Amino acid sequence: MDESRASRTGPRPNELLSVAERMDYLGILRGGFVVVAVVVGLLGTGVRTVPAWALLASSGLYALLLLVLEGARRIPRLDVRPILGAMLILDGVYLGWLAYATGGLGSPLRFLIYVHVIAVTMLGSYRTGLKIAAWHSIMLFVSAYAQSAGILAHREAFASGLPGDPNFALASGLSVGALWAVALATAWLSAANERELRGQKIDLEELSEMVAEIDARNTPADIPRILLDRVCSVFGFTRGLVVASPKGDLSLVAYRGSGEPAGMDAGLDHVIERAWDARQTLLVHAVDPERDPRLDALLPGARNLLIVPLFLAGGYRLGIMAVEHGGTRDHVKRWIVTMVEQFASHAALALHNAWLVDELERQLEENKALEAQLLAQNMDLEAKVQERTQELSESLENLRIADAGRRALLARLVTAEEAERQPIAGDVHDGPIQLLTAAGLGLEMVRKSLAKLGQRDMNERIEEALAALTRAVEGMRTLTFDLRPSSLDEQGLASALREYLQYRDPDLRFVVEDRIHGQPPEAIRLILFRVAQEALANVRKHAKATRVDVLISERDGGYVIRVRDNGVGFDSSEIRRSREGHLGLSSMRERAQMAGGTCEVHSRPGDGTSMECWLPAEAQGAPRLITGSDLRLAERGAA
Repeated sequence: MDESRASRTGPRPNELLSVAERMDYLGILRGGFVVVAVVVGLLGTGVRTVPAWALLASSGLYALLLLVLEGARRIPRLDVRPILGAMLILDGVYLGWLAYATGGLGSPLRFLIYVHVIAVTMLGSYRTGLKIAAWHSIMLFVSAYAQSAGILAHREAFASGLPGDPNFALASGLSVGALWAVALATAWLSAANERELRGQKIDLEELSEMVAEIDARNTPADIPRILLDRVCSVFGFTRGLVVASPKGDLSLVAYRGSGEPAGMDAGLDHVIERAWDARQTLLVHAVDPERDPRLDALLPGARNLLIVPLFLAGGYRLGIMAVEHGGTRDHVKRWIVTMVEQFASHAALALHNAWLVDELERQLEENKALEAQLLAQNMDLEAKVQERTQELSESLENLRIADAGRRALLARLVTAEEAERQPIAGDVHDGPIQLLTAAGLGLEMVRKSLAKLGQRDMNERIEEALAALTRAVEGMRTLTFDLRPSSLDEQGLASALREYLQYRDPDLRFVVEDRIHGQPPEAIRLILFRVAQEALANVRKHAKATRVDVLISERDGGYVIRVRDNGVGFDSSEIRRSREGHLGLSSMRERAQMAGGTCEVHSRPGDGTSMECWLPAEAQGAPRLITGSDLRLAERGAA
């Protein structure tokens, strides 16, 4: 298939110059006339037939009169057409004088008259150009007859340039004929240009009418038909079609030709894809049935097809328009291509909007139907909701009662736990530890005595007994600390945590940073300690960490304790599961929630673990815990 692209550019209509702009261009030309005259006056001693001062003075007077007329032209609301005519008459007089002053019919400056005629014809109209040619002809004969009659001094370079000479008719005829040949040729070109402009004006009017007709239609089926009919009737295309679709495969939406159009198969032809990819209008000299079977079936034997892609802003592909240019010409004028693209661009936008309107109307109808169904269902649901609301209110009240009971039960359990730990810790500290310590001291004294007496076997057995007693004392002290560290009541939370870390894992590097002012209430302090104790136990058992940082601070009207290690970490999915051998992460969370606080654990494999617990300063639901002072008061009361 032989294809050549018709260049796709923006619209380039020939813009008509205003009268003011035309006069400005003529003003530049007149300035050139004056410059030529001045140069001839100063340097052309062999050309001019008058004194230099006469040529310069006439040029100055000409320029002065032009300035006066130019000033009059700029007066507001003044008709400039008489001024334009006066300037053209003045031009004829001045150029006739230049020709007279430089040799008459044989003047080398006569070309300025030709330039003037051409410029006036092209900038004005061919009618004005012919009038100016006639005026210059009159000036030529006036100059010749004035010289012949003795009114003007003889300046003709050739005697045949004056009336009465046998060759005057031939010389003047050739001069005037050359002038009119230039004038007629320029007028013919200007008239052709005017016809082209009138044709473009008609095309623009047709475009405007098409826009108005399309805007008056809301049916998507009408818009492509209007587009195709207008393009074919205005620009002389014989056949054509429009294929488009809001989505999916293209379908035939408008057709102009002989007979009924054939069906269009799904898919895209090669030329359609090329027009879309290039985003340009293509001129197809002949359709290839193998590569473009759909176009060949719809427009059999088509030649000189203009393929115009239909695009929207943003590059949305809507379809294509294909029109066949009749005749044997294998090209289309740029103006026609530009206008066809303008027609197609507006029609594509209108077609897309019409499709959108149809889609919106369809969706509105569906929404109305759904709204009616929803209204009927809402009425049924409203009654059910009222029934369920009553049931849910009763269930919510029961849940509140159950939750209050659960919290109270949990508080009693914690109270009982702490109440059991406190006396056990005191009894272990005051009883077995003291006795074991005394026994150890006694055995130490016996060992020293036996060492003096040389009883080595007994000394070794006593050393083993001392080692066992030491381990027992350390174990009892650890147990006492786990049950209830005395430093928690006497020295505060930070000291208790430091002591716990020293006892439980002496090899672990740790930092306990205390940023609180004063100690929290006993209940809050104990819950924070137990949560931190559980977190540190997890670090010791599972984290394989070498360092742990503990931070105690105040925030949002409460207290925060954060434990962070550099251990192996774990998968976040394990957060909700307690590990074997301890209360686990859920225990820490339950303790915090019992007091109205929160407990969050964050970890990733290989990135350590961070636990943060926040409790309000006034714990909600926290139990009234039994402390060492409570026990001492109870013992005094019993005594």
